[in-house]
Amino acid sequence: METLAVFHILKNGGTTLLDRYKHNDKFVYQRVKNELVYNYQQPNQKRIQTADVTSIPTVVFGHGVSFDWDVLATNNVKYATILRNPRNRIISAFNYFRLEMNTIHETITDIDFRTWFINRSRLLPTPVFYQLQTFTDMPTSCLYSNYGRTLNNKLLLDLYAQAIKNIDKIDYVFFMGDDYINKFDKLMSTYNLTPAQDITHTHNTKYHLDNIGVSYITYDQLNNNDKDLLDSHLHIDSKFYEYCREKFK
Repeated sequence: METLAVFHILKNGGTTLLDRYKHNDKFVYQRVKNELVYNYQQPNQKRIQTADVTSIPTVVFGHGVSFDWDVLATNNVKYATILRNPRNRIISAFNYFRLEMNTIHETITDIDFRTWFINRSRLLPTPVFYQLQTFTDMPTSCLYSNYGRTLNNKLLLDLYAQAIKNIDKIDYVFFMGDDYINKFDKLMSTYNLTPAQDITHTHNTKYHLDNIGVSYITYDQLNNNDKDLLDSHLHIDSKFYEYCREKFK
Protein backbone atom coordinates (compact mmCIF):
# COMPACT_ATOMS: atom_id res chain seq x y z
CA MET A 1 0.00 0.00 0.00
CA GLU A 2 1.17 3.52 -0.79
CA THR A 3 0.87 6.61 1.43
CA LEU A 4 0.37 10.12 0.05
CA ALA A 5 1.52 12.96 2.34
CA VAL A 6 0.21 16.40 1.35
CA PHE A 7 1.89 19.59 2.58
CA HIS A 8 -0.82 22.15 3.43
CA ILE A 9 0.69 25.64 3.17
CA LEU A 10 -1.24 28.47 4.82
CA LYS A 11 -3.51 30.38 2.38
CA ASN A 12 -2.91 28.02 -0.53
CA GLY A 13 -6.41 26.60 -0.87
CA GLY A 14 -5.80 23.55 1.29
CA THR A 15 -8.78 23.99 3.62
CA THR A 16 -11.14 23.50 0.68
CA LEU A 17 -9.46 20.17 -0.07
CA LEU A 18 -9.51 19.18 3.61
CA ASP A 19 -13.24 19.86 3.89
CA ARG A 20 -13.83 18.11 0.58
CA TYR A 21 -12.18 14.86 1.70
CA LYS A 22 -12.26 14.69 5.52
CA HIS A 23 -15.26 12.31 5.49
CA ASN A 24 -13.09 9.54 4.03
CA ASP A 25 -11.85 7.08 6.68
CA LYS A 26 -8.49 6.77 4.96
CA PHE A 27 -7.96 10.56 4.86
CA VAL A 28 -6.10 11.74 7.98
CA TYR A 29 -5.49 15.32 9.10
CA GLN A 30 -2.07 16.29 10.48
CA ARG A 31 -2.39 19.84 11.77
CA VAL A 32 0.74 19.62 13.93
CA LYS A 33 3.79 17.42 13.41
CA ASN A 34 3.30 15.02 16.31
CA GLU A 35 -0.43 14.34 16.02
CA LEU A 36 -2.81 12.74 13.53
CA VAL A 37 -6.56 13.29 13.55
CA TYR A 38 -8.70 10.50 12.14
CA ASN A 39 -12.25 11.33 10.97
CA TYR A 40 -11.56 15.04 11.39
CA GLN A 41 -14.64 16.99 12.58
CA GLN A 42 -16.72 13.80 12.43
CA PRO A 43 -18.66 12.30 15.38
CA ASN A 44 -16.01 9.57 15.71
CA GLN A 45 -13.00 11.91 15.54
CA LYS A 46 -9.88 10.42 17.13
CA ARG A 47 -6.46 11.93 17.84
CA ILE A 48 -3.32 9.77 17.84
CA GLN A 49 0.30 10.70 18.44
CA THR A 50 2.35 9.93 15.34
CA ALA A 51 4.73 7.86 17.49
CA ASP A 52 1.79 5.59 18.45
CA VAL A 53 0.41 4.97 14.97
CA THR A 54 0.18 1.29 14.16
CA SER A 55 -1.84 1.52 10.93
CA ILE A 56 -0.37 3.87 8.36
CA PRO A 57 -3.10 6.00 6.68
CA THR A 58 -3.55 6.19 2.93
CA VAL A 59 -3.59 10.02 2.67
CA VAL A 60 -2.13 12.40 5.27
CA PHE A 61 -2.92 16.09 4.83
CA GLY A 62 -2.01 19.15 6.86
CA HIS A 63 0.28 21.90 8.11
CA GLY A 64 2.20 19.33 10.16
CA VAL A 65 3.21 17.15 7.22
CA SER A 66 6.96 16.82 6.74
CA PHE A 67 9.39 14.56 4.95
CA ASP A 68 9.50 12.49 8.16
CA TRP A 69 6.93 10.24 6.51
CA ASP A 70 9.87 8.63 4.74
CA VAL A 71 10.72 7.18 8.17
CA LEU A 72 7.25 6.88 9.74
CA ALA A 73 5.69 4.87 6.93
CA THR A 74 6.76 1.30 6.30
CA ASN A 75 5.45 1.45 2.75
CA ASN A 76 6.10 3.61 -0.28
CA VAL A 77 5.52 7.34 0.33
CA LYS A 78 4.68 10.02 -2.21
CA TYR A 79 4.35 13.74 -1.52
CA ALA A 80 2.10 16.48 -2.88
CA THR A 81 1.41 20.16 -2.25
CA ILE A 82 -0.45 23.21 -3.54
CA LEU A 83 1.50 26.37 -4.40
CA ARG A 84 0.21 29.90 -4.95
CA ASN A 85 1.49 33.10 -6.51
CA PRO A 86 3.34 34.67 -3.53
CA ARG A 87 1.87 38.14 -4.00
CA ASN A 88 -1.70 36.82 -4.08
CA ARG A 89 -0.96 34.60 -1.12
CA ILE A 90 0.30 37.46 1.06
CA ILE A 91 -2.61 39.73 0.19
CA SER A 92 -4.96 36.88 1.08
CA ALA A 93 -3.09 36.22 4.33
CA PHE A 94 -3.31 39.89 5.35
CA ASN A 95 -7.05 39.92 4.85
CA TYR A 96 -7.42 36.58 6.60
CA PHE A 97 -5.53 37.95 9.62
CA ARG A 98 -8.01 40.82 9.80
CA LEU A 99 -10.88 38.33 9.63
CA GLU A 100 -9.37 36.04 12.28
CA MET A 101 -8.94 38.94 14.68
CA ASN A 102 -12.71 39.29 14.58
CA THR A 103 -13.50 35.55 14.45
CA ILE A 104 -11.22 34.59 17.34
CA HIS A 105 -10.73 37.79 19.36
CA GLU A 106 -13.95 39.65 18.47
CA THR A 107 -11.87 42.66 17.48
CA ILE A 108 -11.93 44.67 14.26
CA THR A 109 -8.30 45.60 13.77
CA ASP A 110 -7.11 48.73 12.01
CA ILE A 111 -3.57 47.40 11.52
CA ASP A 112 -1.95 48.76 8.35
CA PHE A 113 -0.42 46.48 5.74
CA ARG A 114 3.22 47.49 6.35
CA THR A 115 3.04 46.85 10.09
CA TRP A 116 1.38 43.50 9.53
CA PHE A 117 3.77 42.45 6.78
CA ILE A 118 6.96 43.18 8.74
CA ASN A 119 5.59 41.30 11.76
CA ARG A 120 3.59 38.61 9.95
CA SER A 121 5.70 35.68 11.18
CA ARG A 122 5.17 36.73 14.82
CA LEU A 123 1.52 37.78 14.91
CA LEU A 124 -1.16 35.55 16.36
CA PRO A 125 -3.58 34.08 15.52
CA THR A 126 -2.14 33.46 12.03
CA PRO A 127 1.64 33.72 11.61
CA VAL A 128 2.68 33.68 7.94
CA PHE A 129 6.05 32.42 6.68
CA TYR A 130 7.63 32.27 3.24
CA GLN A 131 6.08 29.58 1.06
CA LEU A 132 9.46 28.05 0.29
CA GLN A 133 10.19 27.57 4.02
CA THR A 134 7.72 24.65 4.01
CA PHE A 135 10.34 22.54 2.24
CA THR A 136 13.24 23.40 4.56
CA ASP A 137 14.31 22.55 8.11
CA MET A 138 13.02 25.98 9.25
CA PRO A 139 9.36 25.96 8.13
CA THR A 140 8.10 28.25 10.92
CA SER A 141 11.06 30.51 11.72
CA CYS A 142 11.00 34.29 11.53
CA LEU A 143 13.69 35.56 9.14
CA TYR A 144 13.58 39.14 10.38
CA SER A 145 16.09 40.54 12.86
CA ASN A 146 16.73 43.89 14.58
CA TYR A 147 13.12 44.13 15.76
CA GLY A 148 11.76 43.46 12.31
CA ARG A 149 13.83 46.06 10.49
CA THR A 150 16.12 43.66 8.65
CA LEU A 151 15.42 40.56 6.59
CA ASN A 152 18.14 37.91 6.92
CA ASN A 153 18.79 37.59 3.19
CA LYS A 154 21.70 35.18 3.60
CA LEU A 155 19.53 32.76 5.57
CA LEU A 156 16.70 33.19 3.06
CA LEU A 157 19.06 32.29 0.21
CA ASP A 158 20.26 29.23 2.13
CA LEU A 159 16.66 28.16 2.66
CA TYR A 160 15.93 28.76 -1.01
CA ALA A 161 18.70 26.31 -1.90
CA GLN A 162 17.23 23.78 0.53
CA ALA A 163 13.75 24.21 -0.92
CA ILE A 164 14.98 23.78 -4.49
CA LYS A 165 16.72 20.56 -3.46
CA ASN A 166 13.76 19.21 -1.51
CA ILE A 167 11.15 20.04 -4.11
CA ASP A 168 12.60 17.13 -6.07
CA LYS A 169 11.00 14.89 -3.42
CA ILE A 170 7.54 16.20 -4.31
CA ASP A 171 5.67 13.96 -6.71
CA TYR A 172 2.62 16.16 -7.35
CA VAL A 173 2.48 19.96 -7.31
CA PHE A 174 -0.81 21.75 -7.93
CA PHE A 175 -1.17 25.49 -8.48
CA MET A 176 -4.07 27.65 -7.36
CA GLY A 177 -5.71 29.16 -10.41
CA ASP A 178 -4.97 26.06 -12.50
CA ASP A 179 -8.17 24.12 -11.74
CA TYR A 180 -6.32 22.58 -8.80
CA ILE A 181 -9.46 21.10 -7.19
CA ASN A 182 -10.31 18.93 -10.19
CA LYS A 183 -6.68 17.90 -10.58
CA PHE A 184 -6.51 16.96 -6.90
CA ASP A 185 -9.77 15.01 -7.28
CA LYS A 186 -8.20 12.94 -10.06
CA LEU A 187 -5.24 12.12 -7.84
CA MET A 188 -7.52 11.18 -4.93
CA SER A 189 -9.48 8.83 -7.18
CA THR A 190 -6.33 6.73 -7.59
CA TYR A 191 -6.40 6.25 -3.81
CA ASN A 192 -10.13 5.39 -3.90
CA LEU A 193 -11.14 8.54 -2.01
CA THR A 194 -14.32 10.38 -2.96
CA PRO A 195 -14.95 14.16 -2.70
CA ALA A 196 -17.87 15.97 -1.13
CA GLN A 197 -19.07 17.48 -4.40
CA ASP A 198 -20.96 20.32 -2.73
CA ILE A 199 -17.78 21.78 -1.23
CA THR A 200 -15.98 23.90 -3.82
CA HIS A 201 -14.58 26.77 -1.77
CA THR A 202 -13.86 27.23 1.93
CA HIS A 203 -12.68 30.31 3.84
CA ASN A 204 -14.13 32.93 1.49
CA THR A 205 -12.40 35.78 3.32
CA LYS A 206 -13.94 38.58 1.28
CA TYR A 207 -17.45 37.29 1.90
CA HIS A 208 -16.91 37.01 5.65
CA LEU A 209 -15.22 40.41 5.87
CA ASP A 210 -18.18 41.96 4.06
CA ASN A 211 -20.45 40.44 6.69
CA ILE A 212 -18.67 42.36 9.46
CA GLY A 213 -18.49 45.59 7.46
CA VAL A 214 -14.78 45.37 6.63
CA SER A 215 -13.48 45.88 3.10
CA TYR A 216 -11.14 43.33 1.51
CA ILE A 217 -7.82 45.05 0.69
CA THR A 218 -6.35 44.31 -2.75
CA TYR A 219 -2.81 44.77 -4.05
CA ASP A 220 -3.93 47.69 -6.20
CA GLN A 221 -5.15 49.51 -3.09
CA LEU A 222 -1.70 49.47 -1.48
CA ASN A 223 0.39 52.62 -1.79
CA ASN A 224 3.52 52.44 -3.94
CA ASN A 225 5.87 52.11 -0.97
CA ASP A 226 3.96 49.12 0.35
CA LYS A 227 3.85 47.54 -3.11
CA ASP A 228 7.64 47.94 -3.36
CA LEU A 229 8.10 46.46 0.12
CA LEU A 230 5.95 43.47 -0.71
CA ASP A 231 7.50 42.72 -4.09
CA SER A 232 11.10 43.22 -2.98
CA HIS A 233 10.72 41.00 0.09
CA LEU A 234 8.94 38.31 -1.94
CA HIS A 235 11.65 38.22 -4.60
CA ILE A 236 13.13 34.87 -3.53
CA ASP A 237 9.76 33.28 -2.81
CA SER A 238 8.60 34.41 -6.26
CA LYS A 239 11.74 32.94 -7.77
CA PHE A 240 10.97 29.64 -6.04
CA TYR A 241 7.39 29.73 -7.26
CA GLU A 242 8.42 30.37 -10.88
CA TYR A 243 10.99 27.57 -10.65
CA CYS A 244 8.23 25.20 -9.56
CA ARG A 245 5.87 26.45 -12.28
CA GLU A 246 8.47 25.55 -14.86
CA LYS A 247 9.47 22.26 -13.25
CA PHE A 248 5.95 20.94 -12.78
CA LYS A 249 4.26 22.38 -15.87
